[in-house]
Amino acid sequence: MKTKFFRVLGLWVGFLLIAAFNPLLAQQSRDVTFQVTLAEWYDLYIGTNTVTFTDVAPTVGATPGTVQIAANENPVAVRVFAIMVPASSLSLTVTAAGDFHSTIPASTVSWTVSGTGYQAGSLLAGSAVSVGQWTGSIFHWHEGQLNFSFLRDYVNQEPGSYSITATYTLSKI
Repeated sequence: MKTKFFRVLGLWVGFLLIAAFNPLLAQQSRDVTFQVTLAEWYDLYIGTNTVTFTDVAPTVGATPGTVQIAANENPVAVRVFAIMVPASSLSLTVTAAGDFHSTIPASTVSWTVSGTGYQAGSLLAGSAVSVGQWTGSIFHWHEGQLNFSFLRDYVNQEPGSYSITATYTLSKI
């Protein structure tokens, strides 16, 4: 019985030795290609979606003229975030949908800025105005503040309640 056991064991050992050196049972390899597509990302944050101005009375005894009225929400935080191709430029613009009234153009709203790359300006009805522009890196993170004001003209602007919508657009240029 031991002889039979050793004979079977010998056959298995022999089979394993042959299998180990047999080219048909040799190691196989396969190449696998890995691909990744990295997208460009853009995000825009503006600290409020409504900007209001509280009218001020003209100075009594002085000829009424114009006065700049600061927005109640000032300063308004603005943050631009983008991951993009480094040779590209990033642009933030604003376009007013129209004028407040025939006697109150959109350009009566202006802003000053703080933060690198941001630009001061005034709204224009139907035209894009630059609010900021950046060039260079893959990763963009630009924080700033906009301080809005309204130019009150006591002689030409009719009293009333007016509003316009302005669209801010962040894009690669």
